[in-house]
Amino acid sequence: MKLSPEDNLIVVHVEIFYGDKSRIVQMALDTGATYLMLPWNVVETLGYNPLVSSDRIPMTTASGIETVPLFTLEKVRVLGNEVQNVKAICHSLPPQSAVDGLLGLSFLKHFDVSLHFLQGRLKLDN
Repeated sequence: MKLSPEDNLIVVHVEIFYGDKSRIVQMALDTGATYLMLPWNVVETLGYNPLVSSDRIPMTTASGIETVPLFTLEKVRVLGNEVQNVKAICHSLPPQSAVDGLLGLSFLKHFDVSLHFLQGRLKLDN
């Protein structure tokens, strides 16, 4: 994927799957995020129901600490690379956000992630 050294955010197109449905969302690559984070509207449109998950975790936001559902995505594809059973949290970013969610370590840990700003490249190797 091409990168620009002038960009303040690394935006990646991420395909989320559930059964025979999929949806592509724009996510910020975030090595500081433990989990992949998706907004409620994307999760519900695909057919996931995180409210039935008994796992809840605290998440620090700008307004304080919120408890959010932790659930498992069937499959996630980024830059042609797929991972099954990816842990994710459900939380919507503010409407003015430039992205739909965060691509965190629950996906990234499956790869050697290479950022080459001078060459303008992001690469995922497994």
